Amino acid sequence: PAFTGAGRTLGSVAGGGAAEDGVAAPVAPAVDPAAAAAGAAAANPAAPSSQTHVITFWQNGFTVDDGPLRAYDDPANTAFMQAVGKGQCPRELEPEDRTTPININLVKKESDYEPPPEPKYKAFSGSARTLGGFAGEASSAGGSGSAPTPAPAAAAAAAHVAPAGGWTIDDSQPSTSVQLRLRDGSRLVAKFNLTHTVADVRAFIAQASPGCATGQYTLQLAGFPPKQLTDPAQLVSDGLSNAVVIQR
Repeated sequence: PAFTGAGRTLGSVAGGGAAEDGVAAPVAPAVDPAAAAAGAAAANPAAPSSQTHVITFWQNGFTVDDGPLRAYDDPANTAFMQAVGKGQCPRELEPEDRTTPININLVKKESDYEPPPEPKYKAFSGSARTLGGFAGEASSAGGSGSAPTPAPAAAAAAAHVAPAGGWTIDDSQPSTSVQLRLRDGSRLVAKFNLTHTVADVRAFIAQASPGCATGQYTLQLAGFPPKQLTDPAQLVSDGLSNAVVIQR
């Protein structure tokens, strides 16, 4: 019987006929869709976003965007004004990428330029707080940072105190002030010689505020992390100078 199927020749696909003189017709290679999309993207990259500038002409000068007022007769602005007059982009506004579209809007004002009002800032009036301490404490015992202003009630209580009972200080020797935050909420500022000790600080508390010296309590330096003053022989010169000491 006669052959009724589809013919195939070398170099052709099924169903493809042979070219003249018995030479197989060429076949187009298969195309990968992903590769085609990547090639199209490379050939047509995304256009960069446009840039917009506003040049405002005032009676007493001109401004560019939110910049300062510039004088018309300033030689430094001559090239800028010439470019604008020719409908060209001034050199200082040209983008780094020359393919970036740029829009320049020209605005004319019939009044003189007035600088915008300065923003009004409200001073912080609250009390500061450090980790591990009370509101308004100094930032560290070593004085690495200024102590914030205490609240009015605390300021009234924080006064230099010379307790009764024979507390003495040698004015001829180096001295310092130590602020004491007592557990009843009161605050004292005491003057100590650098040779005084933590035991002397406890003695001062006992004389200045006997009610706070009853029972067991601890002393610690304000700051983070708080440092416990457990050695009664520790000198004031060893970290207590101009420090804030908290009674717990």
